[in-house]
Amino acid sequence: MIRPIDTVKRWWRNGEYALHSQESAADSRLLVMRPASPAPVEPPWLATLDQLGAPRSLVYPTTTLGRILDQSADRFGDATAIIYGDTRWTYRELLSRVNRMAGGLASLGVRRGERVLITLPNCPEFVITFFAVQKLGAVVINAGPLMGADDLRTVISMTSPRLAVGIDLQAPLLAHVGDRSTLEAWVWVSLQEYQPVFRRLGYQFKLWHHRNGHGPTLHVELSRLLERAPSRPPTIEPDVDRAAVLQPTGGTTGTLKLAELSHRSLLANATQAATLMGCKAGQERIMTVLPLFHVYGFTTCLTCGVYSAATLILATRFQAGPTLELLREHKPTIFPLVPAICDALSNELERDADGAAPAPLEGLRLCLSGAAPLPEATAKRFQRLTGAQAVEGYGLTEASPVTHVNPPAKPRVGSIGLPLPDTRVRVVDLETGTRDVAPGEPGEMLISGPQVMSGYFANPEQTDLSLHRDGHGRTWLRTGDVVRYDEDGYFYVMDRRKDMIIRSGMKVYPARVEKVLSAHRRVAEVGVVGRPDPVHTETVVAVVALTDPQPDRGADLDREQIATELRGLCREHLAPYEVPSLFEFVDKLPRSPLGKLLKRELRKPPVRPAENGQSGNGSSTVSQSGNSRRELG
Repeated sequence: MIRPIDTVKRWWRNGEYALHSQESAADSRLLVMRPASPAPVEPPWLATLDQLGAPRSLVYPTTTLGRILDQSADRFGDATAIIYGDTRWTYRELLSRVNRMAGGLASLGVRRGERVLITLPNCPEFVITFFAVQKLGAVVINAGPLMGADDLRTVISMTSPRLAVGIDLQAPLLAHVGDRSTLEAWVWVSLQEYQPVFRRLGYQFKLWHHRNGHGPTLHVELSRLLERAPSRPPTIEPDVDRAAVLQPTGGTTGTLKLAELSHRSLLANATQAATLMGCKAGQERIMTVLPLFHVYGFTTCLTCGVYSAATLILATRFQAGPTLELLREHKPTIFPLVPAICDALSNELERDADGAAPAPLEGLRLCLSGAAPLPEATAKRFQRLTGAQAVEGYGLTEASPVTHVNPPAKPRVGSIGLPLPDTRVRVVDLETGTRDVAPGEPGEMLISGPQVMSGYFANPEQTDLSLHRDGHGRTWLRTGDVVRYDEDGYFYVMDRRKDMIIRSGMKVYPARVEKVLSAHRRVAEVGVVGRPDPVHTETVVAVVALTDPQPDRGADLDREQIATELRGLCREHLAPYEVPSLFEFVDKLPRSPLGKLLKRELRKPPVRPAENGQSGNGSSTVSQSGNSRRELG
């Protein structure tokens, strides 16, 4: 018989039962036998990491990005930091330029906590500007030169930067976008000195052709700023939890937001990525063709590279031929890329070989593929032609960005790999979002780890939608991606909840494109979708219904003219990769009985006339789902 007691101070466990206390009606406690909570089951990927000899947990830097550069320059001062054309900088030279740039920015009024807009392509000036801002304890708004004018205006209005750094070829456009804003100064970067003689003439002509007057905003050439800048910046006490970068993203909804990434989260992700890629300090050479204004290239090339004291082989933009020359000349060891780059380089190698087996690329031991699914055929062809292995990973801006990667020693086809060290993952049911699903069952992926963002800048509503804190105080990021994982813990992306298109690794949000197209007077309704493309992963297609379609006799010319106008409208307001490659015209868009646009129908290519036993070509009017379609590329 169990007697009442006032308190229970000891717990007894035996097998599946535990001794619990239960309050009785007499305000005493009774000891009762009740099944104990089952011991927590380890996720399968931890055992796989153990088998591979990969660490479950890491020790992370407790300093800032600016101090990491100091440490790399102190340890590897004579090692090459930057290769850009004929330009070579050691880490000691890079640090000297960064310090001088920081002094110049401080002389223009940049202080701790200030926000600095950067709209630069890959170049040495991007590197020195980024780290100079970090030296001052300021925050980089990593906008990039491909951002559409409307988005750039939005970013400036959201963040209120006092200073911006841009490329001189875009000066008229950027100055116009920044007019009547908080910007007090523009610092202009010129790439003319890096060009061969004949290209310098072309560069100068472009500057002359696009010349324009400036408003009251101060305009300073970077070269002149550095000439009079002090050689040492102000001393700023490091704070790892302060924001280092505001990275534009559409997140899980497609609405423009700014992910707030701290020094701690960015350096944590650099440490994770460097560990999984097997980086050896001072010995790696990283091919840097991914844009540094994109968080994928920014982390895997720039922050991971400087953290590892690696050599960054910079290219302003990807071109298959010149990139192949850089690979052969400088023999990088690591190459972060996207599937479209794999295909383009494979095509170039086959053209160069002219039927013979191409020589493998020396020194290249690892290619990390991200931003889009890596087809098995693409990976095998790339490895056969280059001799280098391409493994797929996964990430998102809100996670700085890498969360998963295939281990090079044991990759799995079609998988995004295993979670990085210290990265917790839940896969929850799609109905309630609360129940963890079993291996093999699809669900939405949630991520928690040191690389997760602080939130969306000045946007608490969207932050609350994307981040939530559990009962243990742990923050979880809702990815919006539907995944499954197998018995060994390898993850597979099955679908995207986000209505998003991946074009050559760049994200295109249909709602944004639809908004621009709907502004045209002749557009009654429009749906923008992505369709599979062998080169760009997906191509952007706009399906348009007109307000007052012309009679059949004038329909061809009418639609061709409207397609031209719509393309021009998109080029005016959107980034180049967001502009639809194909316009299709229909009588009306397919909708459900409740009026919901059926985008799954739009993703199906139109039936061509020859497939119906009719004559004609791809531009003929065809019938599908009761709607006539016309394609205009």
